[in-house]
Amino acid sequence: MPANSFINFGTDLTTGESVQAARLGSAGWIELDDWSWDIEADHSNLKGTGAAVGKPNPGTLNFTHSFDLSSPIIMNKIVQGTFFATVKIDMLKQTGADQPQQFFQIVMGNVFITKVSTKGGEDGAVTQDVDMVFKEVSVGYKAQNPDGTLDKAPLQFNWNIAQMNLSVANATVSFT
Repeated sequence: MPANSFINFGTDLTTGESVQAARLGSAGWIELDDWSWDIEADHSNLKGTGAAVGKPNPGTLNFTHSFDLSSPIIMNKIVQGTFFATVKIDMLKQTGADQPQQFFQIVMGNVFITKVSTKGGEDGAVTQDVDMVFKEVSVGYKAQNPDGTLDKAPLQFNWNIAQMNLSVANATVSFT
């Protein structure tokens, strides 16, 4: 089954290994096995109504992928202490169109790798788990309509984490 989750490291990695027609490796796309990201706010059952208190804390975004062309570059970034200017994750789904359609995108700016774990399986597969943090993020989502098509304009969330405001200048969602 073709992948539906992809990551792109911008100008830091110009060739990936994806063979999915919608996100080719020749354009720098890497297939992901899974990924996750969380935002957490301190909370208290003793203060007020028990709602969140204090400012939100962005968690690390972590992903798993097969060891590929991006793996040594990712390891170099953590060892050198340098960052990726822009990283994108695209999610695709079948909508009845000829090719899977992009319904979700997360774009991160000033991305630092904070952890890399490489592991091998009994089946001979080598995978890499990567954790990263970033200074700005933009998330876009297109809802699917009853007829299977996607909304034209994505709903967006934009957060400049470094400045702790909901206005991002550089990391912006751009659906293709």
